Amino acid sequence: MTDPGERLYAVACAGMFVFGMMLGLPGTVLGQSDTVAQFGLTLADRGLLIATLFAGLLVGSFLSGALVDSLGQRLALVVSSLLVAVALPLLASASNAAVASSVLFALGAAAASINTASNAISSELFPEERARRMNGIAIMVGLGGLTMPTATVLASELVTWRAVVVGGGVLSAVVAALAVSSREAVARHDPGAARSGRTSTSAALRQFARQPGFTWFLLLILLAGANEASMAGWTSTFVIASGFSASQATAVLSSHWLGLILSRASFSSRVDQAKAVAVERSAALSALAVLVLVVSGSPSLALIGPFVVGMCMALVMPTSLALAGERIRGNPGALFGVLLTVAQVGGIVLPASIGLVAEQTSVRLGLSLLVVSFGAITLIVRRVTRDG
Repeated sequence: MTDPGERLYAVACAGMFVFGMMLGLPGTVLGQSDTVAQFGLTLADRGLLIATLFAGLLVGSFLSGALVDSLGQRLALVVSSLLVAVALPLLASASNAAVASSVLFALGAAAASINTASNAISSELFPEERARRMNGIAIMVGLGGLTMPTATVLASELVTWRAVVVGGGVLSAVVAALAVSSREAVARHDPGAARSGRTSTSAALRQFARQPGFTWFLLLILLAGANEASMAGWTSTFVIASGFSASQATAVLSSHWLGLILSRASFSSRVDQAKAVAVERSAALSALAVLVLVVSGSPSLALIGPFVVGMCMALVMPTSLALAGERIRGNPGALFGVLLTVAQVGGIVLPASIGLVAEQTSVRLGLSLLVVSFGAITLIVRRVTRDG
């Protein structure tokens, strides 16, 4: 790989793999029986802990646009990866829910620039294949998310989930080292490093606000992020509530991530010319799949349903981001910083809402909120298409 742009993209993919591992943490760790017992977690507590991670991502995403535009994508990846490498071992050593909550917040804040920088790289370096590239980094997120529960299950006879989390910290440090070592290769091709003529983040936000459809894009990304966070955080709890063991639930969570990966790998190359249609159809199928999952009491569906939902919803988030990058003009760091900020708002509100509903009624009824969210996405995409 000699092209500096491709090298920078490869660094971004590696960073997004670590980001995916971090997103897979709540669903993996909070479903473990020893964690529940040690921390004394209720269903509502689990929802709040999931939301804490996304609260950190919210703060980090809010700051990440200015950071990425200031430092450049490569340096932002270095700094963020190093901070994640420090935070993950701290989570593994947490002794109670309060400490875990604080570390999850810090972890989310630290990792946000990985997400913003990687999306900015994909959008700005590859405008003619924006959807394919952004689905490509989303595949790496899925691989990372799959790795966390899978490694936990496979290593459970030898080590605890805490050792797996520490391993994730080591991997994040490796990503930072790779980004540092690629300095000469990417310096000439890092669009974030060429800052002359850039507007400030505040000016960029005013520019975005004047463009047609920007508000609808904010709502679209908010719901897409909320849905991904909710499935990642609540799948294992749903499976346990359906009568299966924690180990089986973790395996089903892995299958959900696998569904995301397979769908993105299969269809990402086909959506660049029809981004809005891909998002609308994916959201509609997702709403149907979740509805069947929560209405049916079949144990078999509880096991295979999350995989099917993953297949259906895979294109929604990355293709929505690609569509926004195509339609909204301005600083890419600032644009994806604000879009991913609202995605984290969704990642806070919806998982916590599911937890509150589940505590009062059932996990199935709590997950039914996803049907409404996916349905709303189909309507928003139609509106965005009309505005465009």
